[in-house]
Amino acid sequence: MLNLCLLPIVLFSQIFDPGATGYTFVKLGIGVRPVAMGNAFTALSDDANAVFWNPSGLGIVETYYVSGMAMKHLVYFNYYNLTSAIPLGKHGGLGFGLSYLTGTDIEYSERGERGDEFKNSDMLLNIGYGRSIGKQKIISFGGAIKIVRSQLYTYSAYGLLSDFGVILNPYKYIYVGSVIKNFGTPRKFIEKWEYPPLNFRQGLAFKFPLWENQFILGFDYSVYPDVKPTFSIGSEIRIRAPRFMESLGQDKFSGFSVMAGYQSGYESGAWSGFSFGFSLELIIARELYFDIAVLLLSYGYLGSSERIALGLNYVPTKARSRK
Repeated sequence: MLNLCLLPIVLFSQIFDPGATGYTFVKLGIGVRPVAMGNAFTALSDDANAVFWNPSGLGIVETYYVSGMAMKHLVYFNYYNLTSAIPLGKHGGLGFGLSYLTGTDIEYSERGERGDEFKNSDMLLNIGYGRSIGKQKIISFGGAIKIVRSQLYTYSAYGLLSDFGVILNPYKYIYVGSVIKNFGTPRKFIEKWEYPPLNFRQGLAFKFPLWENQFILGFDYSVYPDVKPTFSIGSEIRIRAPRFMESLGQDKFSGFSVMAGYQSGYESGAWSGFSFGFSLELIIARELYFDIAVLLLSYGYLGSSERIALGLNYVPTKARSRK
């Protein structure tokens, strides 16, 4: 079945030569938790980041969530993101995302004289919807529309992309997900046409309960038309046991998570491709929680990417009891 799913992607990728795709910044992962897990998030997509990773996850999200992320990327770039998830009960769920990447450059004359500084930027607006089928939510479908705007000096270009995904939960602890991302039309930027980086991802995830805690293990396989396929593996330990937190003398914290992951495709140093993350959940009021998450992603000799994310999570009692 996997080969049949990959066939149209492989055939489609033959249209382009390596390096012919554009929209490069949409390849950057959104959020702290997914990236800290090595981008192995296709089959999970169980929080506000689902609108970017796999919109079908919006059909199984049961908590209201909003999160803001700031990232320092390879010294020269800053990346900001805002995501949210709004469950609609039996009618599915909505997701919204806004991303902005910016970097400063310098204008030089033909004689090499230094001029004024200017900013280049990319902006991405995501609007997604997902819905599950049946009380047990064994299968969930979803899609997202993405509006892209890129600014390079005085030139700008727009694009319209879309994502389509599905998540299966055939057994209580097992999740299987597939998504086609960045399907859309080419755009003309300055004097050249560039094509969206169509991406096919397939993932497998396991959620093992450990009393009131949880251990998550995820695997992802990703295919782009202009780079070699990559494989991701990630894990997360979520501590949510009230008695354990009280034993640490912390009555204002409801729990914490530790994440680690690896994605292939980086070959520029011993630690390239490895990622590590940590999040802390604080109690603000009944059913309302505040999250703080940090991430370090290594690109080896090229440098690293540091992120911090702040989030508000409203968890109804019914949804909390299911976790």
